[in-house]
Amino acid sequence: MVGKKRVIFYLMILAFNIRISVLIGLEANLVTDNLRINDIYLLFSRLIYFALYYVPIFLIIISHEDILNHTLILVRFKNIDIWWKEKIKLLLIDTVLYVILLELPVIVTAVMYIGVPYPLEAKILTFMLGDFIIKYLIFLPTGIIYLISSFISKRRYVGFLVGFFTGSLDYILTLIKLDKYAMTTAGILLEFIFSFKLPTIKFLLLSLVYCSYLAFLSLFLLLMGVKILGKTDIRRSGL
Repeated sequence: MVGKKRVIFYLMILAFNIRISVLIGLEANLVTDNLRINDIYLLFSRLIYFALYYVPIFLIIISHEDILNHTLILVRFKNIDIWWKEKIKLLLIDTVLYVILLELPVIVTAVMYIGVPYPLEAKILTFMLGDFIIKYLIFLPTGIIYLISSFISKRRYVGFLVGFFTGSLDYILTLIKLDKYAMTTAGILLEFIFSFKLPTIKFLLLSLVYCSYLAFLSLFLLLMGVKILGKTDIRRSGL
């Protein structure tokens, strides 16, 4: 059930991207002839946006789910497993809704200044689909890390801080002049957008590599979460 606070935060992220769309529109009017779809997507995908806006709001949204549901979590695996699956289901839904709201203003802006991709332009359609998938696979592991950290620490603010660090790591790396290592989560999205300029085959291969890496990361965290929580006996406290 989506609460009022969630709706407010969803609207905030939508409003933020609409504002970016307006600013991009002002720039686009000056360089329309040279504007490509990857240029528009890049303007919405700056690391600072992820660190200071996209990731924090995402974590605030998912933090409205009480991690322990006001009950005692038992150590028997099947009970933990059922609880974990329910939490992951909610996270999957929240992540889909969030990414859709992130994508809508981007797509509208791209259509306004680039036009509707012709069905035969497979590279552009693949790019748009890949952008959605990669964003989804950026927020999903961030959310999983939030759930695990909150459960173990019994403090949602600890989960928030760990999740924030995870989602903002690439931006932090750029701040300390380690740009070449900024390819853990959000940095992958930038590499994907830059790769659009490459020949189609190479672009498709790199897209597969980026998606596979993030999918593997999510799967690893899911399995690690089951293993960690299966060994943990924690009573609800401070969540």
